[in-house]
Amino acid sequence: MCSAGLVVMTIFTFLGVISRKLPQVNLSWTMELVTTMFVWVCALASAAAFKTNSHMGFSYLTDKLRGIPRGIHKWLRVAIIFANYALWIIYGFKMVADQIESGLVTAVMATPGWLIGLAVPISAVLTVIRILQYELGYRFGKKEKGALQ
Repeated sequence: MCSAGLVVMTIFTFLGVISRKLPQVNLSWTMELVTTMFVWVCALASAAAFKTNSHMGFSYLTDKLRGIPRGIHKWLRVAIIFANYALWIIYGFKMVADQIESGLVTAVMATPGWLIGLAVPISAVLTVIRILQYELGYRFGKKEKGALQ
């Protein structure tokens, strides 16, 4: 999904730039579409990164942990990540409800604002699912490439 979004963003950005040189063509809506796609791609990329544990992190100290301290660190990290994404889910759905209630629409395409805002709670739910898949898969012996040691 992220790759498709990046392709769409690239094509429409190119069309938007070309349309600036053609006075009879108005493609100002392409920038709004690209911005919307950017929000969705960034939000969904977090779920993709957690699927393979390839998200950014500082591993100098954690690579030195072994045994029980490593296990404690791993589950503490997961708990903190879950707490973060729980806030994303709770406040993301509240934000979407407020956007629906207010009738917010985008300036050029008049797209409902909640379609963009929905990226926050949906990506949080997908990220939590991916973290569970990764951590439980590792824990129960289905060690995937790149799994935590």
